[in-house]
Amino acid sequence: QNPIKIYCPHWHSGSTTLISYKTPTTVLLDEQMNFLAFGYEAEKKYLELAEDDASDDFYYFRRFKMILYDKLRSGERLSTKTTVSDIIGKEMLAVDVFSHAIKYLKDHLLKEHKDRGTSIKDLDIHWVLTVPAIWDDPAKQFMRKAAEKAGIDSNRLVIALEPEAASILCKELQLAKYEDGSDSINVFSPGQRYLVLDAGGGTIDMTVHEVKSGGKLHELSRASGGDWGGVLVDKTFKQMLIDIVGEEFMEEYCRFNTADYIDVLRDFEIKKREKSETKLVTLKISPTFSENFKKKNSKSISQKTKDTKYAKLLKWEGDKIRMDRELFESFFTPSCKHIVDHVGEILSNPKVKGTKVILMVGGFSESAILQDAVRKAFPECRVVVPHEAGLAVLKGAVLFGHDQSVVASRVAKFTYGIGCSELFDPKKHDPKRKTKDKRDGKERCHCIFSKHVEAGDVLILNEDQGKHVYHPIYADQTTISFPVYTSKEPNPMYTDEPGCNLLGTLEMDISDITGGLERGFEAKFQFGGTEITVSARNVRTNETAAAEFNFLDDEP
Repeated sequence: QNPIKIYCPHWHSGSTTLISYKTPTTVLLDEQMNFLAFGYEAEKKYLELAEDDASDDFYYFRRFKMILYDKLRSGERLSTKTTVSDIIGKEMLAVDVFSHAIKYLKDHLLKEHKDRGTSIKDLDIHWVLTVPAIWDDPAKQFMRKAAEKAGIDSNRLVIALEPEAASILCKELQLAKYEDGSDSINVFSPGQRYLVLDAGGGTIDMTVHEVKSGGKLHELSRASGGDWGGVLVDKTFKQMLIDIVGEEFMEEYCRFNTADYIDVLRDFEIKKREKSETKLVTLKISPTFSENFKKKNSKSISQKTKDTKYAKLLKWEGDKIRMDRELFESFFTPSCKHIVDHVGEILSNPKVKGTKVILMVGGFSESAILQDAVRKAFPECRVVVPHEAGLAVLKGAVLFGHDQSVVASRVAKFTYGIGCSELFDPKKHDPKRKTKDKRDGKERCHCIFSKHVEAGDVLILNEDQGKHVYHPIYADQTTISFPVYTSKEPNPMYTDEPGCNLLGTLEMDISDITGGLERGFEAKFQFGGTEITVSARNVRTNETAAAEFNFLDDEP
């Protein structure tokens, strides 16, 4: 069988100019928060509601994956109570919004098979959910919860990291034709190193892989990146409009002329994909934009533009904007600069020395402007863009589902440790931290950072990292609940040091109280997969003890 013979559905935007293998991250719910539509269909129905002035009571969520990332970046802790706002600010539980999207995709797949007369059932399917590699552990657990709520059995679900999935597919496509015209490249022969640049609509993920014998991939540089994807280009375009008409008018237009504004973004999306060198770029924009502006201002929008820095770069003509290509390409500048700077940082790391290939994947990587920026910045590197780069993550995730061992090692992003207490030792503990336990009278030092993994460590798949034995504080103790911390420092001593962050908790069942304080429970962590796992055992009896991580704030 051909492992890369992977089928993808076509999504129709309702426009004859935009048919795609990918559909927008949009969900439409009714007044009672019941699911109505997803993707282009959600866009279409919401536009119809907006045209009839009936949209305000409905819930329309766009790009909520990026909303979740924004919350993570701001330091907000995730929980199943975390909310996201719809297009006009109405809030809803984020886990429910994500769950609706996942359930739709699950049901869509099952319906496709049923319509074709195949006998595939839900229980026959091993599900793969992709997430950006820069997402943290709570975000991955959050996505798993959303998938469970969508009816996917957690035991039949794996989390795949997006740049890894793309890398796996490209390794299988060694002989495929690449956009630089070559039919065969030696990127994936043993010993070769390459930087994976996964440029999506929202986030940019980067990592460096080395090919080992047998085709296994080893990560040399921990995944990193930022929110510099295609959405940032959209924001820069919107900022130009704000510079001309003002923020108040722009927000009011987006609020009350939502359908027209979405049409503008659709046309802008098409122009972002086009490969053209014409001197002028023409964008369609509803006449309501200039008409509404004239009603609220003494000047027409054309007159107002002449008073701005865009006077010689942009003209309004009815339902169109005509702009110089220089201005259009400037919308890409912030994104391209962030990406190029970050690639430079990674390639300067001695651990990735010898990396001379940049593999560009993800939908935004199909942009000729981004490709040119990367090629110009790194002339010594070969920039490779596979055919249909935007599908690399999707198809690679299918391959990852069949063989999760293909990425044999990863690099720890952080130092991971457990917060615990130790009997006070004046030789190693800060005297100011000495406390006397009210229950047993013993002197202890709390907030100890018990390190399991150090940032930068090479983590081998399915290999235990940092085995530790823990003892109860009290003889009749039946559970141990450890706070789990991360730090960017290699050797933190205490969990309240600068740079230490609470990740979640580790819950361990020690209900067998035989042995009292002498009981030992060994916790073994595995950090080499896409998610952290833990196993525990009673040292005295060698029996397995139940243990699990809770990274979401509101869980017991």
